[in-house]
Amino acid sequence: MGLIEDWKPVLYSPNDVIVPYFVPDTPAARQDIAAQYTTISRLDQGVGLVLHELQTAGHLNDTLIIYTSDNGIPFPSGRTNFYDPGVAEPLIVASPIDRSQWGHHTSSLASTTDILPTVLDWFQIPFPTYYIHKKNDTVHLTGRSLLPLLGSFPEEDRWSIYASHNLHEVTMYYPMRAVRLLQYKLIHNLNYLMPFGIDQDFYVSPTFQDILNRTKSGKETHWYKTLQNYYYRKQWELYDIQKDPTELNNLAYKPEFMGVRKKLAGFLHDWQKATFDPWICAPGGVLENAGAFKEHPACLPLENNLGIEKTEL
Repeated sequence: MGLIEDWKPVLYSPNDVIVPYFVPDTPAARQDIAAQYTTISRLDQGVGLVLHELQTAGHLNDTLIIYTSDNGIPFPSGRTNFYDPGVAEPLIVASPIDRSQWGHHTSSLASTTDILPTVLDWFQIPFPTYYIHKKNDTVHLTGRSLLPLLGSFPEEDRWSIYASHNLHEVTMYYPMRAVRLLQYKLIHNLNYLMPFGIDQDFYVSPTFQDILNRTKSGKETHWYKTLQNYYYRKQWELYDIQKDPTELNNLAYKPEFMGVRKKLAGFLHDWQKATFDPWICAPGGVLENAGAFKEHPACLPLENNLGIEKTEL
C-alpha cells in the first residue's frame, strides 16, 4: 500500500465489516470490503484537507460545497449496474447560508444532473437558450436545483429520476436505460440477448474471483444471485423498491403489473426523446433522423422479432 505524506492509513479487520446483501459473505469478500473501508477513510481525510484549504483561504463561509461520486460501489450489482447499489451515490450539499440543516437527511430523489442547475442557481445565472439539432428543439436541463431542498426537505419533492449507461469499457458494451420512482424502478436492457459485461477492474477483484472459483468448483457462493442470472437478464426489469429492496422479484412480465410497466416505459420514452437519445428505438428498431426524416424523425423496424412498428417521434 502506497503512502502519502499527509495521509494516515486506517486499517480495518475483515471480521468487523458489515457485508451488504449484494455481496457474498466470504473471507475474500470481507477482505475486499475492509480494503474499501480504508479507501473511504483516505477519501474522508482528503475532504478534510480540502476544507482546511478553504478555511485557510478565508472562503469556508462563502462556498457551496457539493460532494458526490461518479458511480456506485465496485462490487456485484454495484458499479455499471442499474440496481440500487450501482446507481446509489453519495451526495452531500452544504450551504454556508443556513448551517441549521447540516447533517440532515432527505429521501427526495436526486441525480448528478442536478449539479449544473444547482451551481447556476447558487450564482443566479440563467440557463442560456440554445439548440443542438433543430431550432425548434431548444435544449432544456433535465436536472433541478438542489438548493430548495436545503431548507424544507420535502419527502416527495421529485417523483422520478433517470439513468443512462452504454459502456464502462468498450469491451463491455451493454446499453441500459432506467427510470426510478420512490416505489418502482424500470430498467430497459437494450442488448439483453448478450451476457452482461464485466469490467477489467472488477474481474480481478478478490470478490468476483471468489465467485468465479466457487461457481466453477460447485461450492456454495454465499451470494444472493448466480452468475447465470447475473449475466443473462430480461429485456425489462420492474421492481417494487419498497417491498423488494434487493430487486430480486422482477414484476415486468406479471399481468397485474403490465399497467405500471407501460406507464414507466412511457416516462422513459419521453425522457429519451427530450434528451435526443440515439438508442430510443433499440433494440427492435433504428432511429432515422436525417435526410428524408430530418423534420420528422422516426423509429423504423429491424424485423428482428423484438416487436417494434414504424413510429414517428
